[in-house]
Amino acid sequence: MVERFNRTILNHLSLFVSRNQTDWDTHLPLFLLAYRSAEHEVTGLTPAEMLFGRTLRLSCDILFGRPSETPSSPNEYMKNLEARLESVHAFARERIKLASERMKTRYDSRATHHHFKEGDLVWML
Repeated sequence: MVERFNRTILNHLSLFVSRNQTDWDTHLPLFLLAYRSAEHEVTGLTPAEMLFGRTLRLSCDILFGRPSETPSSPNEYMKNLEARLESVHAFARERIKLASERMKTRYDSRATHHHFKEGDLVWML
């Protein structure tokens, strides 16, 4: 999973860095913000929603406003956060399960089944 994310970072940063690749570190924070606030194809949720239970506040939200989700007390906030995270994670698990079933169905439709009889020669890798 880490290797896949590193490949994603490299692929996206390579679009923005200079030829000598010395300025990649200046582009990394903006890439990470974009990645963390982009919806995942399978879950339909952003990484920030999965981790924090809410969308990230962006600078445009400060400029143009966004309804505040400020709870009345820290205890209320923790209670709401726990409930939100539980529902978000349950939703994500269900979406991942559905996507996995779709991938299996697609794979199985193209897979060929081999029927071996006793005594058949096979390659062992």
